Amino acid sequence: MYTTKGIEAVATITELRSKTSELIEETKKYEGIMIQKNNEPHAVLVAYDKYMKLVGRKK
Repeated sequence: MYTTKGIEAVATITELRSKTSELIEETKKYEGIMIQKNNEPHAVLVAYDKYMKLVGRKK
């Protein structure tokens, strides 16, 4: 996992496959972890409580 301009945490799809548990723990430190595939953003991994706030279901 690494950082880049404007994004706190970036992981590759390969890292997600091999380090899923560790990346889930890392979501507590960051707003989200962008997951890249072939150097393109494909998804964002966020902690459950942060997700609930984003969708407006938790204060």
